[in-house]
Amino acid sequence: MQHSIHFVTSNANKLRELSNLLQKKLVQIDLDLNEVQTSDLTLLVEDKLRQAWQRVGKPVIVEDTSLYFDAWGELPGPLVKWFVKHLGAKGMYQALLNFDDHHASAVCCLGYSSDGENLHLFKGEVGGEIVAPRGSSNFGWDPIFCPHGARSTFAEMNEGDKGKYSPRGLSARRFRDFLAAEGGQS
Repeated sequence: MQHSIHFVTSNANKLRELSNLLQKKLVQIDLDLNEVQTSDLTLLVEDKLRQAWQRVGKPVIVEDTSLYFDAWGELPGPLVKWFVKHLGAKGMYQALLNFDDHHASAVCCLGYSSDGENLHLFKGEVGGEIVAPRGSSNFGWDPIFCPHGARSTFAEMNEGDKGKYSPRGLSARRFRDFLAAEGGQS
């Protein structure tokens, strides 16, 4: 039996990208969820997933993506959207110039629950370098992140190429495999 999966997001780009990666039409729900201010991505996604289930009461997805600069330890992490909002991608790049290490990790955690009891998390992590901004800025920090093994930043890649490299692509593939194993949702 197939059920609709609801994706709690206000970001149309995330909705389109995740729907394409999952090869499934998701039902968008624009809810304002509280986000715990933490560097622990798993804790943040679990909390958002519990809130989403309580408000939606149907199979639901939440996700969050973090960017960790090796030189900055746990930062910006899940707080990256605030760094992007206040500094922009160019400002983040410039703030890192005083450090010798420009390595970074992009991490996506997708959370899913079909019953509100069982929380399933699917993580994807990609290493890369922080570079001078290149490409469009549809996704905040994409212009400054160049994954290992690529010559382009996420912002310079087409959606198909980005899906092969991105942490959202990795977490989506893991989730798609989970749905196939569970049966009835794929």
